[in-house]
Amino acid sequence: MALGSLESEIMDVLWAAREPLTVRETLEGLNVDRIPPLAYTTVLTVMSRLAEKGALTRTTRGRGHAYAPAAADEAALAVQGVLRTYGDAAVSRFLDQAATDPALRERLQALLEKDS
Repeated sequence: MALGSLESEIMDVLWAAREPLTVRETLEGLNVDRIPPLAYTTVLTVMSRLAEKGALTRTTRGRGHAYAPAAADEAALAVQGVLRTYGDAAVSRFLDQAATDPALRERLQALLEKDS
């Protein structure tokens, strides 16, 4: 999933926060030293679209919502996008490559052992 510049800025604020933030809290982080400041409605729209794309999770907080990244970083977000778009075909292709590439097979094995 390719992110636009404002989408990337929003994701950076949320990754740095390490806890879900409201639109207002995110806006405050974005507007530090920013001239002119972003409008609340602009950030709300972009965060809602990021949630629709699966980049953010949204939970109810009071009368509004709190948002958190759906992935640990931009690379993980990209992998999720590929899997969401191509599903089993992407995994199958990766495993086919691992079967013929010893270095890739070793990296995959190390990752599997790490998570066990």
